[in-house]
Amino acid sequence: MDNFFEDETTQVPSQATQFDQDQFQQAQYDVYSAFQSEAPIPSQQSVVYVSPEQQIRKDKLKVIEEERLAQIREKDQQERILKQQKKEKGREYLQQFKSQQESDIQQRKVLNKQKQEIWFENRKNHSQYKNSWDQIASNIALKDGEYPGQKDVTKMRQAILNKRNDLTK
Repeated sequence: MDNFFEDETTQVPSQATQFDQDQFQQAQYDVYSAFQSEAPIPSQQSVVYVSPEQQIRKDKLKVIEEERLAQIREKDQQERILKQQKKEKGREYLQQFKSQQESDIQQRKVLNKQKQEIWFENRKNHSQYKNSWDQIASNIALKDGEYPGQKDVTKMRQAILNKRNDLTK
C-alpha cells in the first residue's frame, strides 16, 4: 500500500536541487512567455439577421431604458437638492439655537448678578441684629394693645421680653 502513494516523479525536498528565488520566479514566467510569439487570434465577426419586429422591439427597449435612466438621474438630482436643503435648514437651526443659548446665558448672568447683590444686601441687613432673638423680637409686636382681645399671648410676650433683656444685658 505504501508503494501506491509513492510517486517517482516527485522529489523529496531534501533530495531536490536547491533553486534560488530568482530562478524559481523565472521558471514560473517562462510558462507564459511561450505564447508571446503567437499572433493574436482575429475575432470572427458574424452577421446576425434581425427581423424588423425584433429591431422595433430592441428600439423600444432602448427608449424605455433611456427613459428609466433619465428618471433615475432626475430623482438623484432631486434627492441631492433635498439633501442640500436639509443641511442648510440644519445649519440655520443650529445657528439660531446657538444664538438663543448665548442670549439665555447672558440673561442668566445678569439675573445671577442681581441675585448676588440682593443676597449681599440681605447679609448686611442680617448682621445688624446681634442674635436671632433680637430679630424674632423685632418681628413680634411687644407693646400692649397691638393685639386687641389677645390676652393669652401675654405670657409668651413676657417670656420673649425677658429673654431679650437677658441677652442685651
